[in-house]
Amino acid sequence: MIELKPICILDKEMAECVHLSVTEEQYNFVAANSYSLAEAYDTNKEYDKNGEGNRAAPFAAYSDGKMVGFAMIGYMHPNEEDDEYGIFSDEPVYYFWRLFVDKEHQGKGFGKEILRLAMEKVKAKFLGDANWCFASYVPENIASKRTFAAYGFMEDGRVIDDETVCKIGI
Repeated sequence: MIELKPICILDKEMAECVHLSVTEEQYNFVAANSYSLAEAYDTNKEYDKNGEGNRAAPFAAYSDGKMVGFAMIGYMHPNEEDDEYGIFSDEPVYYFWRLFVDKEHQGKGFGKEILRLAMEKVKAKFLGDANWCFASYVPENIASKRTFAAYGFMEDGRVIDDETVCKIGI
């Protein structure tokens, strides 16, 4: 059974999260967790109490008490200056910044379960209201493509920063 727990740069589990990794062949598919946690910290300090600005919610994934993966969900407001993905229209959206399983725990179905649990949070609109959730992946990353497609994400025809963009209504 997988459990998602929020994680921040001040948590004692942060060091364990930073040391999760993918296989050497997968290095070009996902950023290091140290970078992701720094992004989350930087993004969240710009978020104000009125709900303006982008948010990032990083989660460590646990199986039987052992950290096995990582997910980071973004909540992005329209027309933000840092719209590097070009996904904004006139409404806020959710976005999977990261989703991966540690190399020691791949092939056990954890990725699909992490996505399912993360999408429960998205569907509950835990960071704010939105109608869409986006994700992107390097086209050669067949595992990510299959995982998102199996959940119901549909490619939207765009490739941004060499990544295929997909989305699902929430």
